[in-house]
Amino acid sequence: MSPDNHRNRGVSLVMPMTRSTLVLLALFLLPSPPGRAQERPVPTCEACHGELELLRQHVETLDSARALFAPVDTLASSAHASLTCTDCHVGFSYYPHRNALQTRGCAYCHEAQETAWSQGVHGSEAAGASCTSCHGVHDVLSVDSMATGAGIRRMRAACASCHFEPRIPEDDPHADSVACTGCHEPHRTLSPSDRASQVNVLNQVTTCGRCHESVAAKARQDVHYQAVLKLASVGGVVADTAESAPPSCTACHGAHGMLAPSSPQFKQRMVARCSTCHEHYAETFDETYHGQATALGSETVATCEDCHSAHSVFPASDPRSTVAPDHLMETCRQCHPAATQSFAAFEPHADPHNRAKYPFVYWAYHLMTALLIGVFVFFGAHTALWLARLAVDAWRGTAEGGH
Repeated sequence: MSPDNHRNRGVSLVMPMTRSTLVLLALFLLPSPPGRAQERPVPTCEACHGELELLRQHVETLDSARALFAPVDTLASSAHASLTCTDCHVGFSYYPHRNALQTRGCAYCHEAQETAWSQGVHGSEAAGASCTSCHGVHDVLSVDSMATGAGIRRMRAACASCHFEPRIPEDDPHADSVACTGCHEPHRTLSPSDRASQVNVLNQVTTCGRCHESVAAKARQDVHYQAVLKLASVGGVVADTAESAPPSCTACHGAHGMLAPSSPQFKQRMVARCSTCHEHYAETFDETYHGQATALGSETVATCEDCHSAHSVFPASDPRSTVAPDHLMETCRQCHPAATQSFAAFEPHADPHNRAKYPFVYWAYHLMTALLIGVFVFFGAHTALWLARLAVDAWRGTAEGGH
């Protein structure tokens, strides 16, 4: 090939490359369209508030950084997943937030709850509690999740952070099934001594009845609830904090340390609970076989609720009572299947000091007591005289030189 041909071929290869390069340089050097030269990518909230280490560099303490830390995953799994950051946080420019930051209160969306909150014991500034104290800030629980075991434990821990004393033990039947708000109204929380409170003795049957409907229906009829209503009608104290608490649900079962009815300790506790009001009956019960076996720790012997029932308590003269003459045999045969009429005639609360009402028990008690005392006095005197004789004989033997 001639030199001229080689030269022409080289030029043909170089020229396309030169043209491409020139086109790219021209595009690169062209001025940007008006209005776009100064635009910057708009940073998202996650870019800064999703990086704890970055936040730590701009605040004084780690706790302050954590307060500003709001990763997307936390918000997405909360009750506010459908909201954006600017739905709550307003009045600021983009980084670095030169304008003053403002946060809308929860009342902006939850006006009814805010009104109820202001009427409760937590609504005052002195209480030091706010919506975020219970619900959290960015990890707000939904209503459905608060009914789960994890949600109940979290809400209980939030309450216990201020209310140290009434912590619910792990063995309490309500520990993983009922949150504090199940008994205490969640936003309009009132003192138990307030008659409008859900846990006031006047309202406990209704509050507990939301879960225990059949029990509450019976309890509304028995003598205990009627006594509460009578006490309230005359302006009496209707709070369990009184020294002599009215016979309400918590007066018998307790409030934050309840025992399951199947618990072995439940019977022991119930005898003590009943004794706070029925002292005389408790004394006579303690002297019977049932009472003595209970005191020794028996888990099968009958106690108060086995005979009188738990939530349908009526006087023995009332036909509805489980110890009424028409129902007594059926009650006794729950433990003693072979019980007869004579067996059921046993007096579990016979007072040996009441001669008018229990003459046979009175005389038997006093005669046996007299016999017992007489035996001890007689043999005590006999022993004393015998010791005296031995002492005299020993003295005489020593005085006469005997052994």
